[in-house]
Amino acid sequence: MRIQILIFIFCFASLKSFSQERTYTLNIFTAKFEKNYLEVFDSTNKQVYEKTFNDPRESLVDLDNDDIDEFLICDSHKEGNSDFYTLYIYNTIDSFYVADSIQSGYLEPSERESKEYGGMIVVTGNYKFDNFDKDSEDKYLPIECWHYENGKISSVNDQIYNIFITENDTLIDLLDSYLDANPNDCNSITKVKGIVASVYANYISAGEKTLASQFLKKYYHCNDFEIFKQKLNELLQEKL
Repeated sequence: MRIQILIFIFCFASLKSFSQERTYTLNIFTAKFEKNYLEVFDSTNKQVYEKTFNDPRESLVDLDNDDIDEFLICDSHKEGNSDFYTLYIYNTIDSFYVADSIQSGYLEPSERESKEYGGMIVVTGNYKFDNFDKDSEDKYLPIECWHYENGKISSVNDQIYNIFITENDTLIDLLDSYLDANPNDCNSITKVKGIVASVYANYISAGEKTLASQFLKKYYHCNDFEIFKQKLNELLQEKL
């Protein structure tokens, strides 16, 4: 029995060590991860790049539909009890470098095929809205939609609609469930300010200014209504 236990411990330790070592072939480059440390070598085995991340999650995705995968690293660090995400997109064609990056706040970035847009998009959070849920365990952010092309990432919010509406349907359901158990007053709504801000921002991104205003009037019953609305609009105008 003791021998079986020792074998199990050895195998588990070996598997864990193996899982921390990841290697990727990227055209003329080879990327090697040892835990959170990245090294990249060219075809002559010369190191051309290195970087230590906090808690990376890497993937290969063809973001610009050119049949060549981009190397994506989603890194995160702790802010309080929550993870704060940053997405790095690496060029891998002729040289290896960070083509672009974007902060996603408390919302983990995701890549998805969008039939509406007609290609791959990256969905992140708008980190400018992080402070509304600063003291809350649950974090909510409005979403941002991006497309990667010609070595840079650019906003495609104005070319997408359904994703914002679908996101708001989910958020409004959460908000209604919360208000079923709490009075719909300023004290209650202040505790879920992040949801309110996110729904408003998502409607604006979808081009639904009227729905955004109607939503805010229905759910936000505080004396600082106009100040709050102005703050949301100012944040939406700031560049990420």
